[in-house]
Amino acid sequence: MSKTADVIVLGLSPTGLYAVREAARAGYAVLGVGAPGAPGLWSRLLADRIAAETPQARVAAILERTETGGGEKPVLVVTSDQDLEEVIARWDALSGRVQLQGSYTDGLASRIMDKDSFYKDCAAQGVAYPSLWSAPVAEAGQYRDKIPYPAMIKPARIQDVKHLMAGQKGWIVRNKSEFDDVLPGIPQEAGTLLMQEIVPGPESNITLWCGFFDRDGQVRQRFTARKLRQYPAGFGSASLVQSETCLETAEAAETLLSSLGYRGIAAAEFKRHPESGALKIIEVNPRPSLWFSVATKAGVPLVETAVAEARGDPLPAMARQKDGVLWRYTTKDLASRLFYARNRDFVLPAPEPARKARVTARADVTGAWDDPAPALGDLIGFAGKLATRISAKARGRS
Repeated sequence: MSKTADVIVLGLSPTGLYAVREAARAGYAVLGVGAPGAPGLWSRLLADRIAAETPQARVAAILERTETGGGEKPVLVVTSDQDLEEVIARWDALSGRVQLQGSYTDGLASRIMDKDSFYKDCAAQGVAYPSLWSAPVAEAGQYRDKIPYPAMIKPARIQDVKHLMAGQKGWIVRNKSEFDDVLPGIPQEAGTLLMQEIVPGPESNITLWCGFFDRDGQVRQRFTARKLRQYPAGFGSASLVQSETCLETAEAAETLLSSLGYRGIAAAEFKRHPESGALKIIEVNPRPSLWFSVATKAGVPLVETAVAEARGDPLPAMARQKDGVLWRYTTKDLASRLFYARNRDFVLPAPEPARKARVTARADVTGAWDDPAPALGDLIGFAGKLATRISAKARGRS
């Protein structure tokens, strides 16, 4: 069979769409593989596309479309946790057909995705993180009188039970009474629960880092930003981000990942405690994240650099980012703004408008003049998900 493409982007949510666009605009032929209805399937920049319902089916489709031996293997860029789990499970079969970043074959990505083991790695490296307790669902009740309030309860492996979470990152409990109310409703399938301190202060105290480590463990691209709002409010994915040089954030992320021997693309999130001033790590994603298209607009080509290294092409020079670039996921950011307007007593204060710096350029999660269709596809998908969640809540109340 002839070569499929130079690059295969697995997962065609807005995160995957970013990867498609950056690779295609760099001159690489891109095969997109995603769930039916994903906005990236609408992109005119794809050389070819495959829609499949499950991560297992998507990885099977990649194995079917590629071949072992002979010719240059396409570079696989994975953009969702569910797909990444399946890639890690089948890396031995995939490695003969595609090029994978090092963290997918050495076990490190799996450790990072399991929050319990990730925070243990942070502790071993002396990296500050929110206070944490862990226990199976059936044993979590013993921590009712031990954890500080407010707290977040979440599965250690949220990707395994995401379908049960209705878009939530976890369950917020403000006091012991709410702990008693929430715990019985958490499904046993959630496995190990993490009961974690909520770092106080607005979400505009969150800083972001992303970068690419080459095969020798050297940082070849880096980008930092401030998260101004997220959806769901307080504990979700970015909805409003602005590029901002944050040297402390970059140093903390790169020191940790370098000490772990990380190879490939990664993203990290930190929040500064308003009282102690400590910068605490929230999470690391061993893949591109939703907000990465702001890095592209700010002049930092992460996916292009990763693909070039894998293929042996000349690497783009290490970029100096443009600060002040404002990135917005319009539909979700509007929902977040409305939430704060209607919920003045939320566990976290509303983001601080003063955190936004002078805007030097703008970026959108799906909008692009040369590739307009995915924005429509994303709007249709968001409306469908919102209707499903509203319907589910209505059924729960009845």
